Amino acid sequence: MRNLRVIWNLIALIGSFIVVCSSPAQKPLKKVRIAYPDNTICCLPLFAALQWKVFEANGLQAEIIQVRSQIAYPALAAGEVQYVAGVGPASVSATLRGMPSKAVWFATDELIYSLMSRPDYQNVKDLKNKKIALTGLGGTSHVALQIAFESAGENPKNFVYLGMGGSQLLPALESGTVDAALLSPPMLYFARKKGFRELLDVGSRVRMPLGGLTVLVSTLRNRPDELKSVALTSSFLKVDRDVAEDTFAVYRKTVSGNGVPTHDGIDQIIKSLQAAGQFTDRKVTFDEVADDRLAKEVAKELGYKVQ
Repeated sequence: MRNLRVIWNLIALIGSFIVVCSSPAQKPLKKVRIAYPDNTICCLPLFAALQWKVFEANGLQAEIIQVRSQIAYPALAAGEVQYVAGVGPASVSATLRGMPSKAVWFATDELIYSLMSRPDYQNVKDLKNKKIALTGLGGTSHVALQIAFESAGENPKNFVYLGMGGSQLLPALESGTVDAALLSPPMLYFARKKGFRELLDVGSRVRMPLGGLTVLVSTLRNRPDELKSVALTSSFLKVDRDVAEDTFAVYRKTVSGNGVPTHDGIDQIIKSLQAAGQFTDRKVTFDEVADDRLAKEVAKELGYKVQ
């Protein structure tokens, strides 16, 4: 029962971002499209809300679409999707390049990536000039790994990065197509069971948000009630009970915040972009790329203490 309450708390927190206040009986369901990057732990609450009909209960007909970050933000700007489930270097960069959007919610401010390699590699130095698979070149996973390499005393330019879909990472590692892969639950569970070696815990070295929600400023301004609704079970991740429990345990451990975008999290994203040579000629403020007002309202309604 305690686990169930935790799951429902998570869903309530996310769900409150896309709630229509009117009853579905009074009005037809309103269609919304939400883009998500991959079938990974950061998107669990979205699919929990979909499977448990949280959207429908709040007057929404939600369509969840898997879209890579390089495509998701142009789609958001074009109105092809109304929300993107993610806040990171790709979303902040899109905002700073002129897309009228804001980060309005963080799933968590702790990353849960680990760099896994074949057993014959003993340490990070062994991976120099070797191929490392990850999702989304230029996205959160890529930038976070580069920061982690620097933290470990390595030059990020000494490694070869290959962008792949999340479902392709472990098979590429198993087949030898790549030498290492940056994984998150539940793939981490499988990699460890198969005997792959964990060379670098990226989450312990990089303070950056994982997941969340990015929306257009016009949506934030004109549809605040809708913004207030957006854990999944084994069926979404297609894993068995042991894997689902392991994944949920990691998720529960990392989701320690109240969903409100933090200045530290945004600052870390901006620093990572500037370290990569982007936006170095400007001082970026929190308010340029994020809006925490709605998240604070929702957090207060759910009983969190918010400053």
